[in-house]
Amino acid sequence: MLSPCAEAVTGLSSLDPAAVLTPWLSLARFEPDWKPFLTSKELFWQDDTPARRQLNNLLHLHRLPFGLNSSGIYLLLPRHALCSRSPHGAVGAHWRNWAEQGLTFIPSAPLSSLQCRRCIVVGNSNSIRGRGLGAVIDSHNIIIRLNNAPVKEHKEDVGEKTSIRLFFPESALPNPLDNNDNETLMVLIAFKSLDFTWVKEMLLQTRNKTVEGFWRRPPSEWKWKASHLRILHPYVTYEATYKLLQLEKTGRKYSTTGIIALNLALHICHEVNIIGFGYPNSGDNTTPVHYYDTEHLSQGVLVVHDISAEQAWLLKMMEQGMISDLLRPSSWSWGP
Repeated sequence: MLSPCAEAVTGLSSLDPAAVLTPWLSLARFEPDWKPFLTSKELFWQDDTPARRQLNNLLHLHRLPFGLNSSGIYLLLPRHALCSRSPHGAVGAHWRNWAEQGLTFIPSAPLSSLQCRRCIVVGNSNSIRGRGLGAVIDSHNIIIRLNNAPVKEHKEDVGEKTSIRLFFPESALPNPLDNNDNETLMVLIAFKSLDFTWVKEMLLQTRNKTVEGFWRRPPSEWKWKASHLRILHPYVTYEATYKLLQLEKTGRKYSTTGIIALNLALHICHEVNIIGFGYPNSGDNTTPVHYYDTEHLSQGVLVVHDISAEQAWLLKMMEQGMISDLLRPSSWSWGP
């Protein structure tokens, strides 16, 4: 017999439990050894238990965004610059606490206290606009948002609560407090070593910022509490790209932020919904890409992603009852 949460996800209590739960188990759902955020233990090989050894090997073998080989992250840890006695000691203390933490904080309620964790990953597609589903989105226990998607002035359609926001420097909101809760967990997806440099400069409020090497200039100021900042474990991106989407390792493509966020949600939530996924059809020069601007799909903008593979995987996950799209089928437009 299915648990109440399994029934909530599938909506079909008559399904064979083994058939329903097998895909979850293959994702290592709820396993205590699965840690979505980096800690200093992984960085310094201190967490070398048998269950973690393979992940640690992958972490130090691959380069960003799938590992930390030659990433330069060690310069940012308390053992180095941020551990010294300097005017930035308070920031260093926050960073030290942050570096030791894993998934220790989720806004609203501790994960362990929720019998059935209902989560939603809110994409940035224009398909959300005008739907008026903000209250439905906010009814979830955990609300995961992506990149620089605003909630201010769009609350009726996208809600106003944010539990977790995944981002990278080029997609960071310049004034994060304007479009996040005070307790929002900001999670950095690192794609290059400069991303760690940017974080350090933001937290230490460095006067001369690094500006070269970014494909789009990131904010020169980004004020957020270090205690509410995490770095996503590169294995989450690795798993989303090579295990879920099963992309070729020689193809130099990786998952979109939405699929990475969805992989995170599948590990920590019992019920997972999505909304706002997809892109305008190829050749559509009138439909905006996002709900919050008027930009259209530019040629080559998706070259580092495999949108067809993502669509196929999402459809498969919905057929298996693993996730549900609140707007399906009306939101399913997938572009090139």
